Amino acid sequence: MRLTKILNRQHIGFMFKKHWLVQGKRIPFDTKVEEYLKAKGIQVEDALEFVKEKPEVREKLDIVGPYENPLPLDENHPDFKNRPCYTLKHTNVLLEGLAQAQVLTKTIVADNKLPQNIEELAEVPAPKHVHECVKKAVLSANVFDCEQKKLPKVKDPERPAYNFPRILGITDRRRNEILTNKLMHLVEKSSDAETSQSKYVLNDVAYNTVFDKEDDLIQFQDISNILVTSNQPVKYQLNEKDIPFIEIPDLYPVKHTVTLPVEHFYNETSKYPIKPTVSLRHPHTTWLHFNSTEVSNIFETPVTPNQILGRSLTHAFAVASAYAKQLHGEDVKDLPEPVYINCIQTDGQKYHFGVFELNTLNVDGTEGIKNVWYCKNNMKLYDSSRYFSGMPVLENYNPKVYEYINAFYNC
Repeated sequence: MRLTKILNRQHIGFMFKKHWLVQGKRIPFDTKVEEYLKAKGIQVEDALEFVKEKPEVREKLDIVGPYENPLPLDENHPDFKNRPCYTLKHTNVLLEGLAQAQVLTKTIVADNKLPQNIEELAEVPAPKHVHECVKKAVLSANVFDCEQKKLPKVKDPERPAYNFPRILGITDRRRNEILTNKLMHLVEKSSDAETSQSKYVLNDVAYNTVFDKEDDLIQFQDISNILVTSNQPVKYQLNEKDIPFIEIPDLYPVKHTVTLPVEHFYNETSKYPIKPTVSLRHPHTTWLHFNSTEVSNIFETPVTPNQILGRSLTHAFAVASAYAKQLHGEDVKDLPEPVYINCIQTDGQKYHFGVFELNTLNVDGTEGIKNVWYCKNNMKLYDSSRYFSGMPVLENYNPKVYEYINAFYNC
């Protein structure tokens, strides 16, 4: 084969790319055409702006959909008020806890005391198979559920900058929902048919109560995670003579509205969620979940046990006062007869039981008619529920907690 010289040729694609780079670096020179045209009074437009498509102006239509668009929060909003309203929501807690709740609601506290008929019902032990079902419910909520979500970050106070691996597991919200619904189901099954048929069980019921205290307008916006209603109001025969009450404290120099955010968009009327025409509308027992990932102070400090106790009191007051205003009108002060409401707050492990007696909505000062809060706090259902050596383990189960829940339902 004859050897020949390699021709001096270029790849057309490579040549085009090189030519593009060279031409792209050229500096355009000013031809003075634009100045000449402007001197003649001729308008000059940018070519890029000229070729742009002009947006078509369309008339806005009101389309019927699943919900209406929210109105802007300005002075034209129908709920706008010039008078500020101090608002406590279900995700907030009071700075001074139980003491501040007493001052806001004009309530005295009977610590570690519950009405006599509840104590008598709680003394009756539940059958053994019922407690076995309660243990299974605890394990179902804490161990067996299949939810896998990121749990809050683990922090070590001695090593604040150290990042621990994120843990996947069951959130506190789901644990509480599973456990309380299973406990309610067990209580209903173990009660007689007449008692169960005279009650409704509702989930995530919202309340709103507005009241005046010493020239300040205050509202409680709360949610019952479970509300049990009955066909008759709850009534107790209470002997208050032998009970040592905790009187309303003096918060000075702290004001009773401390850490309550101010709002200008609110409704001046209270709201009880069940219509008066419903036969089973009377509040019986309200369940309140304490989810540490949702409830917090406004200053990012940890929630204290005392603040958790105050949350139970304000929640019970919100339910009872909203119901009382539906019965007697928005301007009612001293009630003709007391309104009672049972309250259970839990974080899934600790339980706080309380009975609130609403006597008045005139919460100014500390004299005259007062409201009463009977409570029994910090009862542990169990110490630990986890996997140990590959086996699901429930440690130190306390049967007394279920017996109090059953007593509240059947009282």
